[in-house]
Amino acid sequence: PGPAPAVGAPAPRRGYGSEVKSEDELRVRQLDEENRGIVVLGINRAYGRNSLSKNLIKTLSKTVDALKSDKKVRTIIIRSEVPGIFCAGADLKERAKMHSSEVGPFVSKIRAVINDIVD
Repeated sequence: PGPAPAVGAPAPRRGYGSEVKSEDELRVRQLDEENRGIVVLGINRAYGRNSLSKNLIKTLSKTVDALKSDKKVRTIIIRSEVPGIFCAGADLKERAKMHSSEVGPFVSKIRAVINDIVD
């Protein structure tokens, strides 16, 4: 079974770092009726301007992997749940705290997840 839809999910809340659960950072909604087969992924990291953190990339990767194996899914839409912001790119505050040996694999993982979505 794929990720559960975020139907009736609470309004976005502000949070910082460890206060926010990974499932709150990415909301998955599967549309139905004439839009069956369309999945909307909503990025929800207002406090980080929707920047791509290690946690968000991990969640996004798992979600995309599950969706790719679901034969009923025909389209994935990525959108922001934060008004006025789509994505700030990599989370530079988190990246600044990484050891230099972590940066390359982190950037490669972002690239790989985006390529998985495109494929």
